[in-house]
Amino acid sequence: MFRTDRRGIFAGLVALYAIALAGAAHAQVPQIRLGYGPAAEEQLWLLIAKPDVGKHYGKAYTLEATRFTGSDKRAQAFEAGALDLASSSANGALFAAAEGVRMKIIASLSKESAKAFSTTYYALADSPIRTVKDLKGKTIGINGFSTSGHLWVKVALEKNGLTEKDVTLVPVRFPAMGEALRGGKIDVGMFPQPFAAMAEKDMKVRKIFTAKDAAPFDEELIVMTAKEEFLKKNAAAVKAFLEDLALATRFYIAKPREARQILIDTKMVRATPDVYLDMHDYYHDADLRVDAEALEKMQDLQLRAGFQKKRADVKVIVDNSYLPK
Repeated sequence: MFRTDRRGIFAGLVALYAIALAGAAHAQVPQIRLGYGPAAEEQLWLLIAKPDVGKHYGKAYTLEATRFTGSDKRAQAFEAGALDLASSSANGALFAAAEGVRMKIIASLSKESAKAFSTTYYALADSPIRTVKDLKGKTIGINGFSTSGHLWVKVALEKNGLTEKDVTLVPVRFPAMGEALRGGKIDVGMFPQPFAAMAEKDMKVRKIFTAKDAAPFDEELIVMTAKEEFLKKNAAAVKAFLEDLALATRFYIAKPREARQILIDTKMVRATPDVYLDMHDYYHDADLRVDAEALEKMQDLQLRAGFQKKRADVKVIVDNSYLPK
């Protein structure tokens, strides 16, 4: 005959109930399906690699983060509803909005500015190419058609009396751009950071022009876009995520070497410390605020270049209300 230990049973039930509550609470934490890219968004990589740089991960939101080496596949996944939030080139976001993609631009990750590094187009140092005018008949590597990189080439050529018909444009992924230049597959390549720093370290290169030579005003470079439906249903989670992203941005700005070492250690960046730790970087807004005026100027440029046929309503698609106050 067995004797029942009521206190033991009660304690066990309490423990099981607590576990069930914890599991239910965890299950209710919204998951954000996030797509991110290979350049100019270090603070986002930092938050993915080290969530405790913020304070809300696992409590107000979780992340399912997917890296895309090309902007085209990321945009397709976002438009298809496979992603809730995605980093995007600002020009790409404007184009998508003008084409009817329902989305919001909710944060700025990096900017093209004369105050900091600007995306650079390099030729090999022993190349006869010295200026934009020397590009006639040459092959230029860009990150894709109808992208920021394509636009800057088009504008730079036109400023120097050339057109796209005078060159051959070849889409090349950023991680492969250096090898394409070294191997002679392209005569000039487009290099954002950290790929520009790697090219300068690994090869003898010559700067031909920069994004600021093409567009001599501050631009949004990489922005965070979000599905409108997801924002409405998960406003608290998105606000918590952006607060953490702001904390990660401030950490990155205040302690760039420490932050970059974390990215190297966690394999988020595959660059040697001597190249990456002291890299000249893009401008980052510590508050992540999207510059609507800059987007208007950028859209004007895209329309003049024929990249956009219709105008997106910047006042409608930009929403800074989810950012921390």
